[in-house]
Amino acid sequence: MSTQMKITPQGYNENPDLLPVPPENQKYTTRTFTFMMFSMNTAIPMFFLGPIGAQLGLNINQALWGAFVGNLAAVIIMWLNGMPGIKYGINFPVQLRESFGFAGKHIPIIMRGISGTVWFGVEAYAGSLAIMMIIYAAWGIPTEQVTPLAIKYLVIALIFYLGSFYLVMRFGLTGIGKMADYAGPVMLIYYVWLVYFLWGKPEFAPNIPKLYESKVGYLSMPFLIYLAVQTNWWATMAVNISDLSRGIHPKNSKAFPVGMLLGIVLCQVVGTWLGYASVVLTGTILPQDIILKFAPGAFAIGAGLLFCFLAPWSTDLTANSIPLMNILMATAKLRWKTAALIASIIAFFAAPWWAVDSGPAYVNYITVWASNYGILVGPIAGIMVSNYYLHRKRTYDLQKLYTYGPKGCWYSGGWSKAGYTSLILTWASCYIIAIPTKQMQYVGAIHFPFPGGITWYPAIVLSIIFYWIFAKAFKE
Repeated sequence: MSTQMKITPQGYNENPDLLPVPPENQKYTTRTFTFMMFSMNTAIPMFFLGPIGAQLGLNINQALWGAFVGNLAAVIIMWLNGMPGIKYGINFPVQLRESFGFAGKHIPIIMRGISGTVWFGVEAYAGSLAIMMIIYAAWGIPTEQVTPLAIKYLVIALIFYLGSFYLVMRFGLTGIGKMADYAGPVMLIYYVWLVYFLWGKPEFAPNIPKLYESKVGYLSMPFLIYLAVQTNWWATMAVNISDLSRGIHPKNSKAFPVGMLLGIVLCQVVGTWLGYASVVLTGTILPQDIILKFAPGAFAIGAGLLFCFLAPWSTDLTANSIPLMNILMATAKLRWKTAALIASIIAFFAAPWWAVDSGPAYVNYITVWASNYGILVGPIAGIMVSNYYLHRKRTYDLQKLYTYGPKGCWYSGGWSKAGYTSLILTWASCYIIAIPTKQMQYVGAIHFPFPGGITWYPAIVLSIIFYWIFAKAFKE
């Protein structure tokens, strides 16, 4: 039974798009949500995760175990943190008010939005590249010239990519759900077929034994690093999963864990296997290039490159654009449609079309960065989980979430001492843990260090404990 009630914002003018989704509009079925998770998860960078395991010395079986355990850990936090979205119909910015305060919510929103914006641009780059490759391949351009030309004139396709994205986003949760019904499984099925085809080609047979060659053990640092890469991949989405879970009716709450287990955990395991196998068999890294060079015939090439467009496009719909739109709706107070338009414009400049030939290197750099960024925002999810389950005992005062001032989630001038004390202490603890275990990552030319590796795991545990302690200490 739904616990939602009709609320009226008090003391301020609320953006209507941040009001709770009424139960009659929570229409995501198990099928829709599962396919949505498939679509969110199936992206070009997903196929890089297998090769990362190979580079670390893992064989294909070790890579699969890393994918299973790492993504299951992220999904558990997603499940815990997304339940308030189902129960109350609230999204991420509103849910944050409980943990960080009515004013304090903006910093977590911006932190999560930065990651989403970067990935929005990267995925738009990948999808637009696929469109241009389709066009040049159809014109009969020699294979070796297709990718350089596609990169050079990618900006043309980027306009189409973002235009089609905006048209779907105009329909809100309904539009996202309808597109997810079609996009996800088709993408994965094609790549399964392609790898099956490559596996049967005699020229690749000598490479098959390489799939099972291992240089490291399951308790080795390379395996733990790979586990962390898989975990951090969706650790950021665990923070704002309520943006999607709020579309599920409380009576159909089983759709939430089922959708994530099938659409994220299973999909990531399959994608890891496909990426690992395709790269080891062919010696080619980019999925677009594998399709262009090895798919049999023009139809198979065209269909595969269309897949390479749909994969990042659907991920941008469900995962990458919404954190950016949250900044625009919660901080700039823009409506959904306007926020979708502005987000499209921002993504246009975030996509590295301006880098021309340096675009692939840019994407690779961002992939490394994103595989560790989850450690910085993961504690936000831990604090939210602690607030809901340990501090509030699974019960929110919905009216309080929409009240500005002392009667609402105000704490100390709109900021939660418990939330921010816990966040800062967790970050500090991450550094203490990371330095002696040599899990520091260095970003950019100035080599700024931040915690990496498996630090996400203790960060989640510590943030949950810290918030539970400080929420009582500060009597919030």
